[in-house]
Amino acid sequence: MGALRNAVKRVTHKERAQPKARSKFGLLEKHSDYTKRARNYHKKQDTLNVMKRKASMRNPDEFYMGMNHKKINSENGTLEKSGKVLKEEALAKGLGPDALKIMKDQDLAYIRLQQNKDKKQIDKLQKSLHFIGSDASTRKNRHTIFVDSETDAKDFNVASHFDTAPEFAGRAFNRPRMSSLIRESKIESTKVSDDDDEHESKKNHGNKMSDAKCRLLAKHTAKSIAKARAMSYMELKVRKERQLSLAQAEAHLVTEKLVKQKGRKRKVKEAENGTPAVYKWRRKRAN
Repeated sequence: MGALRNAVKRVTHKERAQPKARSKFGLLEKHSDYTKRARNYHKKQDTLNVMKRKASMRNPDEFYMGMNHKKINSENGTLEKSGKVLKEEALAKGLGPDALKIMKDQDLAYIRLQQNKDKKQIDKLQKSLHFIGSDASTRKNRHTIFVDSETDAKDFNVASHFDTAPEFAGRAFNRPRMSSLIRESKIESTKVSDDDDEHESKKNHGNKMSDAKCRLLAKHTAKSIAKARAMSYMELKVRKERQLSLAQAEAHLVTEKLVKQKGRKRKVKEAENGTPAVYKWRRKRAN
């Protein structure tokens, strides 16, 4: 009977297909597909639970030296070396540690050379400039002038009263008279005429210059003096700012050089406002 039962054709049991109304969701999920999906889901959940447990038990003061040279990528969350470390590694591979050290020393020597040059130039400018009237915020003194009538007060001209150029009328210091400016302008015109081929005729022409032309030259001289003074103050300001930036760069290079030396150390203060970090070395008994 058993053999006969096997010989009889049996009904073929087909797997149920996805209903036509749900065909947009693709093939109907079978039990084997469900088990794969469930195992994958529970594996991810177990990993997340382990990470949460580690984060809850983590020491907030935990520190590794690798934290100084690595950072977390915000896009994929992986740990990567910082750009500065990668750049230094590439430079060290191409040049070698000895060549890299020599380059750092040369940078430090160049910065100190520029500092000395700027310091000499600043001292030279400070000796020639006295900072009189350079700060507009300082309190200005009053100079009261008495005249005979209200008409004279109304028509009062500061430049003509002090016998100076209009460009120097607002000054309370170094206010040259018109005669001095005319004399200087005559000297300048004589120097210019001496450089030409017909210097004799032009020299006589410069000596016989009219007063109107002398006054015009005096105004130009006053403008050039004021412009040169403003340029000198601007140069002094720029050089002082560069002196500060060079001092910060020198401090960074010196700190970097000391940190790479041997000895146990700890960071006392983080870098801020352009200044390098502060380190404290462990005391070591001299041999």
